[in-house]
Amino acid sequence: MTQPNILFVLVDQMRPDEWNGTLTPNLARIAKGGISFPNAYSAAPLCQPARNCIITGKYPTVTGVCGNMNTPVGDSDRRDTYARHLQSAGYHTAYIGKHHYIDRYNVGMDLIDDDDDFRAYGYDHVWHVSDVIEGAHNDDRYTHWLAEQGKLNAHRANLKRDHYESFAPEETVDGYICTKALEWVSAYEGNQPFMLTVGIVGPHPPYWAPGKYKTMFSPEDVPAPKGVSDPTEIQRAKYARARKWGMIRMIDDYVGELWAKLEEKGMLEDTMFVFTADHGDTIGDYGTNDKRFFYDCSAGVPLILAGASVPIDPREPPLECKTLVSGVDLYPTFLDAAGCEHLLGSDPGRRCGKSLLRLIDDRERPRPAVFSELGTSIMVRTPQWKLVFDPEEGGVRMLFNRYRDPDELDNLAGTPGHQDVEKRLVELCLEHTIRQTRFTHTKERKRVQQVRV
Repeated sequence: MTQPNILFVLVDQMRPDEWNGTLTPNLARIAKGGISFPNAYSAAPLCQPARNCIITGKYPTVTGVCGNMNTPVGDSDRRDTYARHLQSAGYHTAYIGKHHYIDRYNVGMDLIDDDDDFRAYGYDHVWHVSDVIEGAHNDDRYTHWLAEQGKLNAHRANLKRDHYESFAPEETVDGYICTKALEWVSAYEGNQPFMLTVGIVGPHPPYWAPGKYKTMFSPEDVPAPKGVSDPTEIQRAKYARARKWGMIRMIDDYVGELWAKLEEKGMLEDTMFVFTADHGDTIGDYGTNDKRFFYDCSAGVPLILAGASVPIDPREPPLECKTLVSGVDLYPTFLDAAGCEHLLGSDPGRRCGKSLLRLIDDRERPRPAVFSELGTSIMVRTPQWKLVFDPEEGGVRMLFNRYRDPDELDNLAGTPGHQDVEKRLVELCLEHTIRQTRFTHTKERKRVQQVRV
């Protein structure tokens, strides 16, 4: 098969340090036959902006999706997704689970009504499931199924208890999504190559681990949060992390089942597997919780590629590509794998992404920088430095020397001896914005000139 199948597993709010041989044995096993990217970053550390960056290959500056509950991307971007290009290249495209490209939900909606809108992004088959919290107020495929099972009232009662009481793993939202994905792979007999995206809701809060997963990890098993000294806050974070680890292990088990199903169907050698998250999670680090931060735990993501089209030598040990990569790199990666990188669209100047398959081949030559955006803030990460710049909030907010301070505990912003570093990195941020933006070239060029002066 010249065009590989593509299985893309996209989880929500998983840190780059939340997978390893003990916590996620299936992902670790898959990564041994593929390649992982320990320096992968979300293009925007928040759900809806990050996901729109992935599907369009463009930063929030360009898409206009700069926060949750945002207006969806415009028609031109919706017609220019990688899924649309893969369709035109002969792929059958399917999306099962949470997408969060559209976020306009109100109380009392049936989100099945959004399926046609989402097909416009380039999907032949859509099986949409929303957040657990959205399911408290709206209906979707999962809540309809729960109603058929007589479990809907129990599910909504669980939202008030903050745990999965009397629910088996397969009855949870992620169990339901992964079961539907397994059924889809089992039933697929098409002659076209497929791209299946599995949008998993977890391990996004609430940190609910069902059944055996609830007690699989003890708070004593998990690391203490960084930059926190208060014993109460440390214990609170460790308790939340133990429950989250249970969720991650359940997701990992389902990933193992999907991998086994591909093998059972004889599809494994013809399928490229991609696993990542939209963004990370601080979950107690630095005295913070949630995403929206540019610390590595929040802006960083796990990223694994394996299977067909991934250029590795199976005789080599497990590979890490330590170059800096971003969520916007997935767009050209998918098109490159499908042999249709020439379909990158009519707006390539505003796409900074590079095919990960090419970066693997060129992994000895480090990428100079990657960026992440949220609101008016921009993060730039180089091999040595990380800087966060917000022109609306006083300029340079954070500066870390990653060689000396990988845990990002010593903020050097504004300290003596770092003015030249700050100037150079702020210039990179502003030049990035100029390259991306449709609207503010003159304004941003003036800012660059001010920095240079």
